[in-house]
Amino acid sequence: MFQMNLIKNLKTSYGIVLSNDKKLLCHIMGGKTVIFDTKTWEKVIELKKPNNPSHLHFSQKDEVLYIKNTVGTFCVYDTKDFQLVKTFKSGKSFQIVEGNFALLENPFTILDVLKINNQKQVCSLNIETGNYQILTELEGTHIEFNQFIPYDNSYLFTLSYLVGVKGYLRYKLIKVVDPSVKPSYSIVENLGITNWDLVCYEPVHQVYIFVHEDYKLTIMDANLKNILRKEHLLDKGIKKINKKFALEIEDDFYELQKILDENENEYFVHIAPSYDGNYIVLTSSDRVFILGFEDLTPIQIAELEYACFAEFSKDDTYFLVGTWTKGFVFENNLKGLKL
Repeated sequence: MFQMNLIKNLKTSYGIVLSNDKKLLCHIMGGKTVIFDTKTWEKVIELKKPNNPSHLHFSQKDEVLYIKNTVGTFCVYDTKDFQLVKTFKSGKSFQIVEGNFALLENPFTILDVLKINNQKQVCSLNIETGNYQILTELEGTHIEFNQFIPYDNSYLFTLSYLVGVKGYLRYKLIKVVDPSVKPSYSIVENLGITNWDLVCYEPVHQVYIFVHEDYKLTIMDANLKNILRKEHLLDKGIKKINKKFALEIEDDFYELQKILDENENEYFVHIAPSYDGNYIVLTSSDRVFILGFEDLTPIQIAELEYACFAEFSKDDTYFLVGTWTKGFVFENNLKGLKL
């Protein structure tokens, strides 16, 4: 698969994260987080709290592991012996929203989305004291954290909101400055596009990549002022995937239509650039694509049912892939290869 050396087979992997020193690898399962030693690839420990983990991050020096679950509960572990040092849940005045989060420089302080008085806002939250600071005044249905942007030292969020009588879904990009520096945020205006499935910032070439439905991509400059180019993956030799259905019910129109409605469209779930900027990894519900950055031509395509995650590790040593049923750790043989 991917013409790479398989290092480790994993079970269900909704996400896979490597520690900053590359000594530990974590993968998220339905009811627990499993940690491996990357020197021996032996299991170090299974962390059963919190249940239903969804996102995790190591602190900058790897001394602490933060795990968040699908209902917003945080568990914090000391990585020396993986003792649970803190559990933090939503309070009476706020609800921690499901989704990814960022670690700030101050210990036990995160950047996350809280629901306060039925309104979702980006906040800084100290999970040791429970104190929080509201950083935005936004109106919308959902806010999702995307990533840290080194170009302007901001944190990128996507705001979803409804417009018109029929309630058409639209998106805006929100940039939040680290509150320890100067609490502020900005809404990116006049973007030129209003809908996308995924967005990521590629720091080597300093561009934003937007993934749209129907296999279309938009590349914008670092200031989000100019569209540099638009690409269509179907022009790159990628074909729409053909869904299979039971032949024995072809004469039952109702059942056939139901299956086609549920399985008609392949949809994109994750995007990530390689560390060296040479590749873009695009994960759909059915496949994983490794695209060359320069022309976005596919280098490798693998069909993987229920795929949910694929990306290169921070230094491109490994290629990490996760699905609802299994996961893979590959030795990246594309590292340093210039197309």
